Amino acid sequence: MKLLLTPTLLRATLVWVLLGALTLVFPLLAKAQTNDQGAVVINGQISNQTCVLRVAESKDVNVSNDYILKLGTVPVATADSAAVGNTFGTAKTVYFYTAANATQGTGSCFGGPVFDVGLAIPSDKILTIGTQTLLLSNGTVATGAAGGVALSLKSKMASFVGAGNFVGDTNLDLINGSPFGVLLSGNKSLTDSLNTALGNTRVYALTAQFVKTSGTVTAGAYSTMIAVNLWWR
Repeated sequence: MKLLLTPTLLRATLVWVLLGALTLVFPLLAKAQTNDQGAVVINGQISNQTCVLRVAESKDVNVSNDYILKLGTVPVATADSAAVGNTFGTAKTVYFYTAANATQGTGSCFGGPVFDVGLAIPSDKILTIGTQTLLLSNGTVATGAAGGVALSLKSKMASFVGAGNFVGDTNLDLINGSPFGVLLSGNKSLTDSLNTALGNTRVYALTAQFVKTSGTVTAGAYSTMIAVNLWWR
């Protein structure tokens, strides 16, 4: 599972739109005519937050914030032996936390007091089985993707200090997210004060595992890309 991370801090947008044409401003331009129209969009932001988002398979390792989570290869027989709606294969976990840069540990930056991570999940890639909302592959069986499988995504939050590598234990609701995406805290907004004492020393674990979604699983690849945003509240 490739996580494409696009950290976003206190978003602010400035848009300049240039439309139309100049006519009759000077005599030499008197015959000018509008042949076509367009727009120029300029985006930017100013923020007092200095923290950046880090992601790694261990919460004690700083790496760049594009990450590929490798679920490995699972035999079709193993997948078929699972009941529909059940997980199979080895679960893998990735950790999200903040740091001043790629070489400094958590807490060594200014931000917060509480940060959250939002996942941008396309609605057409969500499958519901029972009470689970699962993530489908970007591919299709016709293009070589595995059939009859999806991903379970679970999250958990803990302190960076003193907690070993832990795993996600709560199913993420991929359908009923928020304007900020599917938040790893499980909240529906950024306005609550859940565990504010952790501040920016918190770590979010995201655990992914295959789930059987139909009676027959067909061999193929699974691949998806999730845009991730860092939010302060």
